[in-house]
Amino acid sequence: MADDLRPWREQALDSLLLKAAAYWTDNSDSWLEAALPRLTETIRINPLRREFNWVENQIIEMGAKEIEWCPNGWVMPWKRGKIPPEHRKLFIALHETGRITRQEAVSMIPSLLLGIQQDQIILDMCASPGSKSTHIAEVLQGTGAVIANDISKKRTNTLVANAQRISLPNIMIVQHDGRHIPKIPGSGYDAILVDAPCTGSATTRKNPDVWNKWKPSAGKRLHTLQVDLLSRAIKIARSGSVIVYSTCSLDPIENEAVISRILENEKGIKLEKIDDEILKGLSYRNGMNKWTVLDDEINPIEDGRFESPKKLEIQKDLTNCIRIHQDESGHGGFFVAKIRINREIEDSIKDSCRRIPPNPNRKGVYPIPVNINELPLISEMYAPSTENSSLWTKGKRILWSNSCIMDKIWSQETKSRPDRIHEGSQWPPLNLIHLGIRAWEKRDSRNYRLSSEGLHSIEINETGSRIHNVNIETASRIIEKDGPSENIENFVSGSNLLILERHGILWRIPIWAGERISQMWKQQEDIILRKMMEKST
Repeated sequence: MADDLRPWREQALDSLLLKAAAYWTDNSDSWLEAALPRLTETIRINPLRREFNWVENQIIEMGAKEIEWCPNGWVMPWKRGKIPPEHRKLFIALHETGRITRQEAVSMIPSLLLGIQQDQIILDMCASPGSKSTHIAEVLQGTGAVIANDISKKRTNTLVANAQRISLPNIMIVQHDGRHIPKIPGSGYDAILVDAPCTGSATTRKNPDVWNKWKPSAGKRLHTLQVDLLSRAIKIARSGSVIVYSTCSLDPIENEAVISRILENEKGIKLEKIDDEILKGLSYRNGMNKWTVLDDEINPIEDGRFESPKKLEIQKDLTNCIRIHQDESGHGGFFVAKIRINREIEDSIKDSCRRIPPNPNRKGVYPIPVNINELPLISEMYAPSTENSSLWTKGKRILWSNSCIMDKIWSQETKSRPDRIHEGSQWPPLNLIHLGIRAWEKRDSRNYRLSSEGLHSIEINETGSRIHNVNIETASRIIEKDGPSENIENFVSGSNLLILERHGILWRIPIWAGERISQMWKQQEDIILRKMMEKST
């Protein structure tokens, strides 16, 4: 079908979605007026970067206002895609270098409801493109592990790109069908986010095509997948853990009907009421406990697979879910439910259980651990502090992650099935795509280059032979010159890292030294460094 080129309002007035919204909202006219305008730009500031305060000052100067209910969340004074020309270069550079993340405000909600504590292992079951995974990694303060999963190879590549952009050591990327994802070592994940595939019926403010394309049958086709994903999450979560189920849809078939089926079929779970204090300042309503099943002509029909629950107890529980409607919140639409696992986990191992040792001939290139003592060049050049970290090799690259990934995942046995155990010191049964940060890359027999991703997060000591404190004059000569500059300081040939104290921050400036000094940072980092050099910030 050809694209509908009519203005959005005309499409919306003729849409099945607007007719269906009359069954979901109190006033579909009011809802329509709020569901049409483009979203305002919203962001998170990465709290783990050394330049956090400097970045905060930059976006405040652009006119940013804090999101009351989301720590480090901000609203910019422009619509998405409409960055004012005077702010465009710096704003995009802040995002591309991982200092901020552009993310829809309501998409920040799930990470706040997981009850995250440091050193936990948290699964993001349907993670791509990764804004929620990176948010969870920030809330963990770089500890623990976020296992970001997606079924698609293409989408896991997007996850890797986003994880590298933000440069945190506690993100792992895996590729599995979420309905069959393995249970990690021990008693299960500490928390799981199931941000399920959905029709996006609440995304009209960022995806206007929904007006023309949405049909009730689309939600019905996704319903069983959504139930299966949530059911799997319940099976692989430890006792006492939290599962958050969310969609960017307002259709109860994808939301309350999914939760209703789970409450009917699963034991040892509780649908918790969400603490009002966590989202204080955000307007939302309780979940629906009765709804109408619609056909593609928006006629009410009877279909037992999707109808409201008959049990009064489940009807009451469903009001613990929350719905964010555009006309009440000022944001996009969203649905969230929080489930607590209360059952006792059965961890008994059968006598006939098959034990699978590591297979050195397994196909595929996986990161393998390496000790810093095996990397004398890196120790001499950069003197990294590895006390709470782990290092991995993959080809010519050295990856940097925290110690939790080594201790709680790599080194532990994994009970992949009731009759099968994978012994420690291997990634299977997890199909690992990437972990941690690309830290160094071997250039030749005498040099390792610190990568642009590792530049921001690796703990280094000034005792390294390639680390040099410089003054503002030296930094200015190197940063502000277009092209190579003179090696007046006689920095040793190869990769070097300059440290400049400015605006109360220790800035890291990577260079390649020879007879002349070459800049070893990307274009977006160049924008940041040149802005940093300005006197007024």
